[in-house]
Amino acid sequence: MRQILLLVTLVFLLSGCVDGDKSSFSGSGDNWDVSYEAVVTNEVEQQTAGKIKYIGDNKAPETLDYTIKYNNLGQGSSGEKRPLKFGAFKFKDVTCGNCEIIQKDDEIEVEIMWEGKKEKLILTTDK
Repeated sequence: MRQILLLVTLVFLLSGCVDGDKSSFSGSGDNWDVSYEAVVTNEVEQQTAGKIKYIGDNKAPETLDYTIKYNNLGQGSSGEKRPLKFGAFKFKDVTCGNCEIIQKDDEIEVEIMWEGKKEKLILTTDK
């Protein structure tokens, strides 16, 4: 009985994540295209996922570093080189608990660093 209750609770929690308030953001620059999604799971928690894709004219770099900021808060890998696969880096299921929830009308600032270069992008809500 306890296992069934645990399974039902898990299914309920997972379905809450799927049915949560979802916001999608995107933006492009000279070298990078970024998509970002946030799903609010409750009043103080959200899950985020996204993709950073190289669209520049030169060969794609092997690694990048990035920061994501909204509401003056940061998320990302500052100082940590992330490998690209086929010119892209995907991150998913990043859970933030007791954090500032992204609103649909927020602008998200992304800074990407690679090979001694930097590019800043502003992501806005997909219409």
